[in-house]
Amino acid sequence: MAFKSPHPKYSRFRFDAGSLALNFVATVRHRGAKPRDLLATPSALDDWFRLAGCGMPAVITTHQEHDEALLLREAIYRTLRAFIMEKSPDKDDIDRINAAAACGLAVPQFDVASFQVRWESADPARAMLAAVARDAVAVLGEAGRERLKMCENDGCRMLFLDHSPANRRRWCAMSICGNREKVRAHRLRANTAE
Repeated sequence: MAFKSPHPKYSRFRFDAGSLALNFVATVRHRGAKPRDLLATPSALDDWFRLAGCGMPAVITTHQEHDEALLLREAIYRTLRAFIMEKSPDKDDIDRINAAAACGLAVPQFDVASFQVRWESADPARAMLAAVARDAVAVLGEAGRERLKMCENDGCRMLFLDHSPANRRRWCAMSICGNREKVRAHRLRANTAE
């Protein structure tokens, strides 16, 4: 799938999908219409790691790590979408997620001199991707799957966990796609009444 590079003004990340893995998948905006990849560069991935609070200091991602991250993101997307659509996920995608989840996580260490916690890892980017992959595995667990949804806005199609008590949420966010649908329905009713 080809993604448009984001315009810097419109490249805001979303962290409202309900889990770390789903927030990572949400770095492709408007999957149902004109997909826009917000992780078009390694530095954009570094920014996402920082903003997602993955528990590490600043990371300088290599091009190879960036490519691996994008492959993992799409494997997570296809796998979770397959569950939503009640289809079997691709074995290669599951293998990629499991392999990433098997990597070592960063380890917290207390620094006596500064009285602060620092996170250490021999491979910080892979440690962060391991956290994302482990979260995807948790979402795929029985409890997570029943709340896994896809935004009903055909242009959006963002995946999210529905944490509403009734589990009837239809939109990625009421303030975004839900509001757009209300406006569209209002205009349709207004045009029909004329």
